[in-house]
Amino acid sequence: MLEKILLTSRIFTNIREALDYAKKNNYYGIELYLNKMRLMLNPQKAEEFFNELNQYPELYFSFHLPTSDVEIGHKNKFYAETSLKYLMMYIDFLRPWLTKQMYRPIFTMHIGANSIPMELLNWETSKDNLKKMGQYVSKANGCLHLENLKMGWTAEPKKLIDLVKYAGINITFDSGHAASSPLVLERKLSIVEYINQLKPYIRYIHLYAYETLDEGRHIPPKTWGDIEDIWRGIKSIKEIRGITLELITLPELEYTYNLLEKYNKI
Repeated sequence: MLEKILLTSRIFTNIREALDYAKKNNYYGIELYLNKMRLMLNPQKAEEFFNELNQYPELYFSFHLPTSDVEIGHKNKFYAETSLKYLMMYIDFLRPWLTKQMYRPIFTMHIGANSIPMELLNWETSKDNLKKMGQYVSKANGCLHLENLKMGWTAEPKKLIDLVKYAGINITFDSGHAASSPLVLERKLSIVEYINQLKPYIRYIHLYAYETLDEGRHIPPKTWGDIEDIWRGIKSIKEIRGITLELITLPELEYTYNLLEKYNKI
């Protein structure tokens, strides 16, 4: 599994820093975090971005779509439709690069981001827009994944599966969100049971110990015991395309990678 470890671009101040660090330290690739690194309409700027990526053919790229100002499942139809078109616009920006890739890059997205109350969302709108987004990404040579969150519909395995089955897409499993979900915190499910329920649909991983309930900060493992069960569960999944260490500082990233290197043989 170590040969599929990616880092997130959110740690770095610019894409060049992320690319150089990933190559120097033998990471499998980079998940490009589009909440922080927005794309530009200027075709010249887009071409410069594509050229930067193309200078690192040995790296695998995935994408995390914006979440802070979009909600495709909102009950307000204007917000939902605008969010859907906004995310589709990002796919359009990337389409010239995507269609030239020999693999289908993964795009991870949220429904119910930022702990938005579920009463502000509409289930049917969420399903329909997720399906439309999945089809749009697929036509551009990408794969859309829905991520489990620590609260809301996607924190419940059955509802998450209902959404991805309807849309014909797969799941990015976020270990920290699962660990901080009510089902796990209230001991209704173990983290391994959580993984096992979602296993047929998991193709991508966000790995860290847990997410704080107040500020939503991603917390790295302090010891191997903090992620041992998670790692066992991940290793039981056969079709993993990549594992992003979704941490927000370089020391946290390096410490977690070193833990995996040391204990991966279990």
